[in-house]
Amino acid sequence: MESPFVEVAKAEEILPGKFIRVEVAQKPYIIARVDDRFYAVEDNCSHEDYPLSYGCLDGNRIKCSLHGSRFSLETGAPEDEPADEPIRTYRLELCEGRLWLDPRSGISG
Repeated sequence: MESPFVEVAKAEEILPGKFIRVEVAQKPYIIARVDDRFYAVEDNCSHEDYPLSYGCLDGNRIKCSLHGSRFSLETGAPEDEPADEPIRTYRLELCEGRLWLDPRSGISG
């Protein structure tokens, strides 16, 4: 059986407290690093169809620059209004300094 994981970045490319935007099969994702943990979430705010990659990290949350909603990078759950729906999170594995995303694993918080 073929692995669902796709290589998306080298871990060293993402500094702590930062994120990058990647595309897999023409779908955008955010790969974020908080300290030494990595997270993968969809690049779309659940409140408005707006890229979260225009925003910034706030601890272990990503903040939408349009209306200020913050979402947990771990669960995808919204932590501020006006968003009331979670964003999708994805399995991400670190192997030999490379980050691998499973685009089929999307889970809504």
